[in-house]
Amino acid sequence: MAVAAARNAPSSQRGEREDKFRVVEFGPASGENTSRTPVWTPRMGDGGVAHIGRHRFCTNRISTAKYNYFTFLPKFLYIMFSRAAYFYFLVQMCLSWWTEVSPFGGIGFTMALVFVLLVAGVKEVVEDVKRHQFDRVTNQSTAHIVHLDADRDGVEIRDEKWEDVRVGQIILVQDGEEIPADCVCLHAAVENTCYVNTANLDGETNLKIRRAMRGAELCRGERHDEIARTDSVSSGQQPRVSSEERAKTMRDMDGMKEQAQKLAHIQGQVHCEPPSANLHTFKGFVSIENNPWVDEVGAPYSSDGGAAKYPLDMGEVMLRGTRLMNSGYAFGLVVYTGKETRIFMNNLKMPIKHSSMDNFLNIQIVILAIIQIVICVGCAVGSYVWREEYGFARQYMMYNRFVQNNYPNDGVYIIVYTITFWILFSSMLPISLIVSLEIVRMWQCIGFINFDTSMRVDNEDTSLWPKARNSNVNDDLARISYVFSDKTGTLTSNEMQLRLMSAGMRLLGDEDHKFEDMLPDDEAAHVASRFDPQLEESYRKIASIEQIVDALQLGAPAQASAGMTSEDAQVLKFFTSMALCHSVLPEMKGGDLSGYQGPSPDEVCIVNTMKQLGWIFKGNKSNVMYLDILGKKCKFRLLNVLDFSSDRKRMSVIIQDQRKKIYLICKGADAVMIPRTTYGPATNASSVEEVDKIVHGYSCKGLRCLMYGAKQLSQEEWEVWDQGFRQAANDIENREERMAECMEEIEKGLHFMGITAVEDKLQEEVPESIQILRDANIKVWVITGDKQETAINIGISCKLVSNQEELMIFNEGCKEKLGDSINAHLAELSRKEKSSRKEKELVIDGKTLAVVLSDQSLSKSFASLGALCDCVLVCRASPSQKAAIVTLMKNYEKNKCVEGKMWGLKWTGKLDHMISNKVLSIGDGANDVPMIQRADIGVGIVGKEGRQASNNSDFSIARFRFLVRLLLVHGQTTQYRNANLIKYSFYKNIAISMVMFYYQFYCGFSGQPSIDMLTLNFYNTVFTAVPIIIFSLMDSPVECLETLMKYPQTYNKSRSLHTGIFWKAQVKAFVDAAICFFIPYYSTFYSGSDDLSGLFAVGRISYIALQGVVTLEVFMIARHVTTLFVTFVFYSWVILFPFFYLFDWSMQVLGVPDPGQAGMSNQIFSSAAAWLQMVLVILVSLGLRLGEKGLKAVFYPDDIQLLAEMEVGEKKTQAITRSLLNQSNSPKKMLKKISKTIPSLNNL
Repeated sequence: MAVAAARNAPSSQRGEREDKFRVVEFGPASGENTSRTPVWTPRMGDGGVAHIGRHRFCTNRISTAKYNYFTFLPKFLYIMFSRAAYFYFLVQMCLSWWTEVSPFGGIGFTMALVFVLLVAGVKEVVEDVKRHQFDRVTNQSTAHIVHLDADRDGVEIRDEKWEDVRVGQIILVQDGEEIPADCVCLHAAVENTCYVNTANLDGETNLKIRRAMRGAELCRGERHDEIARTDSVSSGQQPRVSSEERAKTMRDMDGMKEQAQKLAHIQGQVHCEPPSANLHTFKGFVSIENNPWVDEVGAPYSSDGGAAKYPLDMGEVMLRGTRLMNSGYAFGLVVYTGKETRIFMNNLKMPIKHSSMDNFLNIQIVILAIIQIVICVGCAVGSYVWREEYGFARQYMMYNRFVQNNYPNDGVYIIVYTITFWILFSSMLPISLIVSLEIVRMWQCIGFINFDTSMRVDNEDTSLWPKARNSNVNDDLARISYVFSDKTGTLTSNEMQLRLMSAGMRLLGDEDHKFEDMLPDDEAAHVASRFDPQLEESYRKIASIEQIVDALQLGAPAQASAGMTSEDAQVLKFFTSMALCHSVLPEMKGGDLSGYQGPSPDEVCIVNTMKQLGWIFKGNKSNVMYLDILGKKCKFRLLNVLDFSSDRKRMSVIIQDQRKKIYLICKGADAVMIPRTTYGPATNASSVEEVDKIVHGYSCKGLRCLMYGAKQLSQEEWEVWDQGFRQAANDIENREERMAECMEEIEKGLHFMGITAVEDKLQEEVPESIQILRDANIKVWVITGDKQETAINIGISCKLVSNQEELMIFNEGCKEKLGDSINAHLAELSRKEKSSRKEKELVIDGKTLAVVLSDQSLSKSFASLGALCDCVLVCRASPSQKAAIVTLMKNYEKNKCVEGKMWGLKWTGKLDHMISNKVLSIGDGANDVPMIQRADIGVGIVGKEGRQASNNSDFSIARFRFLVRLLLVHGQTTQYRNANLIKYSFYKNIAISMVMFYYQFYCGFSGQPSIDMLTLNFYNTVFTAVPIIIFSLMDSPVECLETLMKYPQTYNKSRSLHTGIFWKAQVKAFVDAAICFFIPYYSTFYSGSDDLSGLFAVGRISYIALQGVVTLEVFMIARHVTTLFVTFVFYSWVILFPFFYLFDWSMQVLGVPDPGQAGMSNQIFSSAAAWLQMVLVILVSLGLRLGEKGLKAVFYPDDIQLLAEMEVGEKKTQAITRSLLNQSNSPKKMLKKISKTIPSLNNL
């Protein structure tokens, strides 16, 4: 063992080895002067870190919040300014305080940036306050901690806070309570076993069994027999004790205290692995130095005459966050606390995903920044030229005096003025867009997706409601080109039903028979005869056997004996194997068996079916399995459980019958079972081909196959193997590898028992949903671990496969032949691609896929072939291959975009890839998490395999059919809204900047603004911000959103935003700015006191006119106008007028009058010429916009516009129909008049 080896090694090497695992000491000190620290009072080090021996452990206090009172401001500002856009505005603000170059005062920029940061800060505070509240409730929850009295004769169970729990303490957990830290179970109330609900960890609602660790027995009667312990959660089975009986133990407070006192006097050490995120395995062992309540503790496991050592696995660990259920109470030894617990080690950050809209936005910001630099440099050069040509000639302007802003050095002059114009045109980038986009996206998730009643299975069960977990990728829901889907639990309902089976080579069952249609009180013989009439005679003969155990002989070929034929004997063996080889837990109510729970729906299905057929698994007590076979009681001692894993693809149990015969029963996928089974005349299977034929027949019917085998072990053979297996389990560093070798060694030479064929029903509307996705030009890939024939049959049922005869199937292990085949198909499809749109489907198995992924050129060819196919089925795939496929196609699409560009323009291909051809993965199990996280968008199905897939996804739904609505409705609607939000935000900001740009041609490029800074900032953050937000929350491309699902061909074609559309909107900004500036500028005149020729008079008229133009632009892009929308649009423009009066009044009150602004509001609003200019500007701009919109609607309509017009046409048709029916001479009215005179017509 590892510790023994460490003792014999030199001290330096021993220290290295011991550092790889932690040692938690427990029990009282052996003497008064010992240095051992009692576990119930661990001493505390600096910073709240507990010290046990020489180890340091973190406290149990947790904090999921991002900030506290001291770190909020610096951390928040760092996060904000680490973003390019916020950093840009920070630089702008700092430059605005540089009075030598800034045309504005710094207060305006500062107020705008502070306002934006304030909005973002409030959002962060609200979210973080919720985290703090959750942390406070968690940390102050009550834990029951065992403390020894001062004289060490008694104990006290104190109620303390969770945050005070320390490593090494013994805690008491009562029924219904959450476990406060990761503990090793020391003792449980009944049979030293307890049950925990792990829904907080993995979402699975079925109870998991936990057992007390060996060595901590409180009396000799609790000592376990010498049986092996595995690392399986289900290696111990549920005792036959009802939950009512277990609940009685909660009231036994005296018993609790007595047991706590005994536990506190057991002395030893727990050696365990460092903190890990693995929820399914635990490496460690316990070393018991002294247990005064049990004699000869060290006998079985001590190899050096020292302390007894017992292996520890996940079956003895109670994790933080799990809840003790139906168990009375349990004591645990704390081994991990706080951030080192499994639940917090699993709180990994989701992969950071950026939507194509964000990528597009970043690209356009860079382009716009380049344009802004060009304009600024051009204006600076223009200022220099104007000074040289005209400035020096105007003596009154005193350009011959080189002072501030008038530098003699030409280069310095141009640089300074470049900065000046950079500040002047800084509003070209919308500072409010980032906040607006975050608000809109958050509301689209919370208000629209999460509360979409059309995507709910049950209105009462909120856990099945859709959940958007990542608002950053909302827009990409409309840009999906590939969907990679799991099969079991995703396309199917994960509701298994046994349909057919073979007992040996004897085929049993009727495809039309359904066990779920049988009544609960039907007799087993009746159920069996309905399933297959052949079983009626077999049941009669089996029922006549007095001692079932004598006729079992699981490890030998079936032979005729005791009045049974060999076929009858095989039925007995096979049915008994199915009833024993599983890891399900019986549910007891009032002492009666009410059902089963288990980690696999397949196992629950088989055990339930065997219960209907008369092989009733009753449970176990102290690892004795109780079985009722056609009314006869049987019991088997459970020696070992070799648990199922995705790598092994099988599970086994080793049992001992009442005659002391030991059997190994194994079940698993046919691919791993067939090589482990013996064939020939002296076996139950004549040949491999015959067995494979049975499997092939079931698979072609779309059924999932499990193959069973068994063999007999001698007592000596089992003891030798068990000793090695226990040593492997006790090896912390290489436990998995050594245990896998031991299991591989024993699971060989099996006798064929039979095959089960289980049906996994398709979810509702799966075929229709897949057809809609394919009509939307989305390529669907289904990746499953099933056999190829099963996958193809499911593909046909799902309408993934249209013509089975023309499937391209790859089952080739030779790399050269596989490459030739792929290239041949690729060349053929490339030739037919332009001439034919015939659907093309491909099938590949896991072994062939491994060959493909191992070669780069082969991977590229396969990706090219897969991209040309409408559907791809991947069978026998592992979880790692699922993620590899997603990565392969993502890289292929990226390379395709780059390779399609000319040399020198390759970078544009990368930009194109960032905003197109997104990949979506959908699954329901933990094995789908890598695939979900690797995709651009991950969707998790809330299913029966837990919540790990949904917890690690971007979006969570309850059924596959909801994916259609998520993509076609929410995806297209979200993209439509956010695209217009981005276009409009840039449009209005570029327009206001261009108004000041045009003025520079008339002020000698001096950098003089025509609009004051405060008014300019209110334009961005107040006046124009609200209408577009209302639009982004309320408008939609069509009135009836279901129309988008009726016409899926429009998906991913009518792009609301790409570079051409974006810059088309910005060209309009240049035009509207010109209209708003030049009309008022050339309309100036002087007439008495109504002087409108001043700088700020022209600037304010242009400002108000532009405000009206950009506000009406929201109306132009909106497809649906509501009262609320009109109200906010009208309000955002009308509020301008009281604002300017308030602006003038505030300057007088504050004593900072601006001569250029004083009285300007009264002067403009009392002038009819000013109102005429504003109306003229709005009419000209509106006329151009309506003309452009009309031309587009008539000559260049897009798909969404056509759908909207179809809706209007349908409404008009319905209105005309109603109008005709309501006219006095309509057929309906005439019929009513006639019916009054002819009573017999009333029946019509």
